[in-house]
Amino acid sequence: MIKYCTLILLILLLATTASAVPPAPWESDEIIGKVAPDFTLKTIDGKNFSLSTLKGKTVLINFWATWCPPCVEELPSMNKLYLKYKQKGFEVVAVSLDSSTAKVKKYIVKNPLNFIVLLDPDKRVAKKLYKVSAQPTTYLISSDGKIIRKFFGSVDWTDEVVQKEIEGLLK
Repeated sequence: MIKYCTLILLILLLATTASAVPPAPWESDEIIGKVAPDFTLKTIDGKNFSLSTLKGKTVLINFWATWCPPCVEELPSMNKLYLKYKQKGFEVVAVSLDSSTAKVKKYIVKNPLNFIVLLDPDKRVAKKLYKVSAQPTTYLISSDGKIIRKFFGSVDWTDEVVQKEIEGLLK
């Protein structure tokens, strides 16, 4: 009987661990060139927001967290990028993977962001739709809705090369 219970516990442990495994880093490359998966998440104000509302715009989707130093390091330059190009049909959507809405709100009060901030506490969108395995991960989406490029890790969004790539996608 003890062996049987131990076996059941072992099976349950393995099953839970297997479902918690993040996607492999190369899995996110499989969605490059495809239409960006649509999703609906809550804003920090509790309102629903769908990616599809930005149809026809060039979009940068950034998966980040307040507990991730490279994530918070790149947000100020991302905000500058947004402010520079927002009048030209450019949008930034920052999807927080924090489990606490309060932490995200506290961060934004201290570090104001002018773009859309969404919450994905169960990481459903990040892991299942965008195959995010580490933060920050950012996707550049063209105005026709296709994922053009993935940026892995912290990026200086004020960099001339990056800005030229984005300018090339703007109408």
